[in-house]
Amino acid sequence: MNSKPTIIFVTGAWHKPHLYASLLEGLRRTRFPVIAPCLPSIGGTCDSFYDDVYIVRRAIAEEVFQGHEIVVLMHSYGGMVGSAAVQGYSKQEVSRGGGVIRMIYMAAFALETGVSLMDAFNNTALPWWQSVNPKQWRAVNPSYVFYNDLDSEKAEGLSGQLDLQAKGSFESKQTYAAWKDIDSTYIVCTRDNFIPKQAQVAMASQPGGKFTIEYLEASHCPWLSIPEQTLDLIRRTTIWEPI
Repeated sequence: MNSKPTIIFVTGAWHKPHLYASLLEGLRRTRFPVIAPCLPSIGGTCDSFYDDVYIVRRAIAEEVFQGHEIVVLMHSYGGMVGSAAVQGYSKQEVSRGGGVIRMIYMAAFALETGVSLMDAFNNTALPWWQSVNPKQWRAVNPSYVFYNDLDSEKAEGLSGQLDLQAKGSFESKQTYAAWKDIDSTYIVCTRDNFIPKQAQVAMASQPGGKFTIEYLEASHCPWLSIPEQTLDLIRRTTIWEPI
């Protein structure tokens, strides 16, 4: 049995797993098993987030079946998906010796049950969400929203790799607030132009939450601008990796 937990990584909206390659490879180099499913809502036309939840939940179930402990690391929209996917799979609820031991919300949405992303934004699309058809959003000006602490050339290159995002994924109501039942870490990105610092702190300070709060002086995508600090913090947070 691997002495380290499996990290199941849940991406943010518009971002497919290859955009997190440096972070995922950094974790693998330090001998963490890493699984990063590709969410159907990214580039797709899903009517809800349930297709995304199913993919992540299946990955969790396979690890649990093998008796592995799991840390769920989520970025941005991935907080919605990861929270819903772990229901019933905490270590306390699993009899096989494995199960989810920690949730890590990295500038991620930690919402209460029954609340959607659209609810969180007062059911109003943000100015930089461009409707390209009845079922998909495009992220406009991502260099400023996601990558504001990178040089302009790198930010533009990343922006060109973003996909469309299914609108239905933002309209789905959260089905499980995992942060109430499972020990969780919230990584606040203090220079985030998408989710303001105060909004991140507010989510991490909700009544009943089992959060520890950590901070990174970075934009919405800290693994790109301060990769080593981001990696070290995630490793420490798993409580398995001595630094």
